[in-house]
Amino acid sequence: MIKVVPFIYEGVDELYANTYLLIDSDNNCVVIDPAKEYPGIVNYIKKNELNLKAVLLTHGHVDHMRGTDILVDEFNAPLYIGFDDEDKLSDTYANVSYLLGENLVIKSKANTIADNEVLHLLNEDIKVIAVPYHTAGSVCFYLKESGLLFTGDFIIMHSVGRSDLPSAKPKELNNSMAKILALPNDTKLYGGHGPSSTLEIERRVNPFVK
Repeated sequence: MIKVVPFIYEGVDELYANTYLLIDSDNNCVVIDPAKEYPGIVNYIKKNELNLKAVLLTHGHVDHMRGTDILVDEFNAPLYIGFDDEDKLSDTYANVSYLLGENLVIKSKANTIADNEVLHLLNEDIKVIAVPYHTAGSVCFYLKESGLLFTGDFIIMHSVGRSDLPSAKPKELNNSMAKILALPNDTKLYGGHGPSSTLEIERRVNPFVK
């Protein structure tokens, strides 16, 4: 089973974003959506003698990738992002950092990923599910054996992410949601903001999950 260690940033500057550290039984780990340039995750990985295998981005918005370079540089780890969001790593308009008065540019070279691609990084496979909606290149990361889904800003508890930012694909919501609805009801959902949930709960209370 995969252990999930959340790093929750409750400051306005971080837009209350969530970062997740996934650890397998062999002490390998990945970081999903490093929201803040924060040495705490680096220190946690070192203190627990973990082997960082990759940094995974659900999408290319500023509040989910500020801490990318510090992790990639410190551990020489590869970076993965959806193909249609790669431009956001270096485009301050596309990654909406300009809205916060920032000019975020990720210097690390990224590997692009596509729908149904399987990442062999931990001792459990991580499946990529492309969910264009919040951004054109948004993806979820699914670990079938552990029943975990990391949704970024596609599904957040009882809602979905906004669809009015650059590269959003609001007309793709239903097609993307259909992929998630095909997963087991007991799948645990970890969103980019807010508390975790389950697919069963979201089916009952989330008006967008239908």
